[in-house]
Amino acid sequence: LAIVCGTMKTLKTEVNESPWKYTENVDRMTSEKAYFATCNSLNMISFEFPYNGGSTFTLTVRQMGNGNELILQVSKGQFMPSLNSDEYIRVKFDDEKPLVFYYRSAEDGSNDIIFLNNSSKFLSKLKKATRLIIEAPFFQSGRQQIDFFVSGLQWNR
Repeated sequence: LAIVCGTMKTLKTEVNESPWKYTENVDRMTSEKAYFATCNSLNMISFEFPYNGGSTFTLTVRQMGNGNELILQVSKGQFMPSLNSDEYIRVKFDDEKPLVFYYRSAEDGSNDIIFLNNSSKFLSKLKKATRLIIEAPFFQSGRQQIDFFVSGLQWNR
């Protein structure tokens, strides 16, 4: 498939295996636990220099005491920054109509990660979904579509 500013490649996945990996960390200073569920994209997107070679994506559900957060990260590349939470992604759960979710950039200025607003609505739909397509804007590369197999998320936090 031809993609603006690059190509898209589908990665091989095992359908019998859960796409979700679960981890937890303990803050050594406060002894508070943080919980994570991560899922990797099915496809790679090739951006132009200096990010050539194929970029993968990780969707993370995170709970660190202040409720759940949803995070999207690119291995090589830059999301369009959202200075006032005015930038958005389009999301399609299974065969439903696409939805718009606004996002915010990382507080430290990192452009390889975004935090989705309205995480409770997103998480509710994510728990019921099998497939997910996220269309996100990238610096000098326009909007690109990222595919995920998300079946079986176990998240009760």
